[in-house]
Amino acid sequence: MAEKQVKDYEKFVVRFPDGMRDAIAERAKRNGRSMNSEIISILEDRLYCGDGDLDDLDANEMMEVIKIQRGLLDRYSEFIERGSKTLQEISETLKHNKKPT
Repeated sequence: MAEKQVKDYEKFVVRFPDGMRDAIAERAKRNGRSMNSEIISILEDRLYCGDGDLDDLDANEMMEVIKIQRGLLDRYSEFIERGSKTLQEISETLKHNKKPT
């Protein structure tokens, strides 16, 4: 059977959370692969080897997951802090602008 040409493969657009593209690029470089090959490898490992539980992840994969989650938590914390400050400012403004009845 003839080898498939690139045009014969299905294409699928994926949107990555902040930082994930860089993490995949670094991992691909460490493994001597293109990003596409690295993503395919990760997907094949998850689909065909194991049930997808965290127990099946190796230490490097666990660290990548932790880094991504830490980054997301940091961003959410920043949003919450900004929102809290904004609410405090609004509350103070309303207190000072209140007219006696």
